Amino acid sequence: MSVLDLSPLNTVLQRLERVADRLEGAGGGAAGAAPAASAPVEEEPAIVQAFDVFLKEKVAPVEAAATEAGVEVVEATAAARKALMFLRDVLLGSAKAKKPKDTDWAKCLCPYAELAQAANKACDNRSDFFQNRKAVAELMGVVTLVTTTSPPTHVQNCMESMDFHLMKVMQKKKDPETAWAKALKAMVRDLKDWCAENCKLGLTWNAQGPEAVDYFAENPLGAEKAAAATPAKAKGKGKGPAMPKGGLAPPSAEILAKMKGEEGAAPKPKGGGGISAVFSEIGAFSTGGLKKVTDDMKNWKNPTEHGAIKAEPKPKAAAPSAGPGRASGRGPRGPPKKALERDYNWMIENFEGEHSLTIDEIDAKQLVCVMNCRNCTLRLSSKVKNICVDSCEKVAVICADVMSSVELVNSNKVQVQTTGKVNSFAVDKCDGVMIWLSKESLGAEIVTSKSSEMNVTIPQEGGDENDVVELPIPEQFVTTVSGPKKLKTEVSSLYTS
Repeated sequence: MSVLDLSPLNTVLQRLERVADRLEGAGGGAAGAAPAASAPVEEEPAIVQAFDVFLKEKVAPVEAAATEAGVEVVEATAAARKALMFLRDVLLGSAKAKKPKDTDWAKCLCPYAELAQAANKACDNRSDFFQNRKAVAELMGVVTLVTTTSPPTHVQNCMESMDFHLMKVMQKKKDPETAWAKALKAMVRDLKDWCAENCKLGLTWNAQGPEAVDYFAENPLGAEKAAAATPAKAKGKGKGPAMPKGGLAPPSAEILAKMKGEEGAAPKPKGGGGISAVFSEIGAFSTGGLKKVTDDMKNWKNPTEHGAIKAEPKPKAAAPSAGPGRASGRGPRGPPKKALERDYNWMIENFEGEHSLTIDEIDAKQLVCVMNCRNCTLRLSSKVKNICVDSCEKVAVICADVMSSVELVNSNKVQVQTTGKVNSFAVDKCDGVMIWLSKESLGAEIVTSKSSEMNVTIPQEGGDENDVVELPIPEQFVTTVSGPKKLKTEVSSLYTS
């Protein structure tokens, strides 16, 4: 049996080793400095670059205005910026991962949900900056534009939700807060235009990327980006493994046999006589070793597989623990409470079935806030500064003079009757509102937003004190284009005929 002579190959490898050593020695410091160069940074996707430009140009004016408005406004603005950074992370993920399934959005946007929940908890209606906080809480909704097929429309809806609270901020007539409110609304308006240019019909995801759940599990929203990992530096001068002493070992006899086709290789199975050999092996196959299949092993005879199966009775649904108001989320959420806080804010909370609620010791500088009540009546015989009814159902308020306004927010079947003079009413997200105006309050202004089934009752002209007229507050409007950049909105003919 002959053996291959590898000595020429060993000589060539040794010469190549010497040439590589000379080249590395001539490179000197330049060769050593090369590994220190940083790895090329991956370029951000185009949509992320465009959004970075938006953040740099549009968010800075809001933050500058917030510094002049107060600490709470700065905190609220910081939360808004954090939400926009979450949106940036999702835009980056859209270029690297597949589109999430409908059931996976909650997992992908979990940090955003926690941020939005914290923003809502920070809204304290006893604070002077309650409306500022509420405006930012509504702004948080822009992050979910990534789940829609029309992001500009989604941003427009969020801006309309913000408007009610921003109007309240500007009604304070404080220049720093007014400037902040205008800057915040301008930023959201510009975000709508940005969406129209960059993702008008929704985000485009990477169909070749990993699953979105896996990507956002490794890169959660808001996580600090780790520094780019540098490749581990190998020992030595970048050469391969050193040549063993004495050169390479000669190949074994089996390898040589395989190379030359000699008999030392493992014998290959001999082919038979073609297709005839196949049939001969089939004919020689015996079924004696197979097990017997009994009837209970046959699916077609198994009643649990094909027979009639009796349906198990479904467990009866548990009876609701509360009345009809529980489904709407309005009503008591704790023990009843009636107390004066901060010497100017009367809090009436969590009452149910009380029709004789009154506040005797109250003056014109104090506010009255009714929250989470159901089926109650409140009577106020003295002048107050402001009245707010929030998250209530079937609540009636009878008031005298109100210096500022009466606010109805997120409530159902609410009635307000004035016996004195009230300057304005604000109704937001309410269904079934009845307002009774006295003669002194006929000049009151009623502002409505996202509400339905609203009516106002006024004294009949020329009648006695018991003659009244009930009028519906319009909910339907007709808008037409009246110029190149002008719209004309009128009340629907349902209310004017």
